[in-house]
Amino acid sequence: MLFVLAAVALEVAGGANANSEVPGWAHLVPIAWAPPVRVAWWLAVAASAATFRVGLRRVGIRTNRLADIVTVAPFVAFSAGIALGASWATWH
Repeated sequence: MLFVLAAVALEVAGGANANSEVPGWAHLVPIAWAPPVRVAWWLAVAASAATFRVGLRRVGIRTNRLADIVTVAPFVAFSAGIALGASWATWH
């Protein structure tokens, strides 16, 4: 789950500073990566979130399918938006 939170934090930080005059940090944040790499990145984040939810069930914590979908679907939708070049798939 920390990976998912870190990925979101990187995207937000990158988007907040996307118009920086000195983009020396750009290679560190996903927002500056090529779209195919960003798609793969966000699909990996979705897979990580799904793995976390499955792990909860395996250790005996009851989960709700709707909560599983709500946890994973935004990352899949975001990667699809990036793949399709949707304007809403960027933070700037």
